[in-house]
Formats: sequence, C-alpha cells, structure tokens
Amino acid sequence: MDKKNEKFRKKEIFKYNEDDILEILTEYLAENMGFETFGSKAMIIGTPGKDLRLIAVIGELDDESVDEVDLLELDMRTEYNGSHPPTFIIRNESEEQDK
Repeated sequence: MDKKNEKFRKKEIFKYNEDDILEILTEYLAENMGFETFGSKAMIIGTPGKDLRLIAVIGELDDESVDEVDLLELDMRTEYNGSHPPTFIIRNESEEQDK
C-alpha cells in the first residue's frame, strides 16, 4: 500500500432492501426507548430527496394493538419528532380543498 492511501481505512459497501432498513431502524428506536423485546409496525413513505420518511409504532412484545395501527393515518396526524426538522410541509386533503 502506498503512503498516500495508508491513512484511509478499508471501505465497506452496503445496499439494503426495504425490509432490512425497517428492521435496522425499528431495532435502533426500540433500543433507544428501552425495549428489550418489542413488537413493531413500520413503513417508509414519501419520495426520496423530497419527503421520504419513516412512520413507526413500537410497543411491548405482547401488545397486539401495535398491529392494528393505521400507519398512513398516524402519518397524517403526527408531527415530526426526529432530530432534524423537515424541509417541507405535508398538507392533508382537507387543507388543500380549503384553498
């Protein structure tokens, strides 16, 4: 290896499908919320580069109500609670009709 490249660590390449991404994100969120075992329901929605987002619900493993959550409805009525503010505004259909 030449001296120019000695300072760079070997690179790893990652390419994940939607299920892998959802699993990684829900496991991360559950761990941060203190869940050891958990049930979850999650989906990625929106357009990459525009309004791509994760909507997820995480609960105790035996909480069957997690499976009954309507994620699209939850998306429409939930404010962003991530660490980065959104760079766009989502308007629901009734707001658009009022214009």
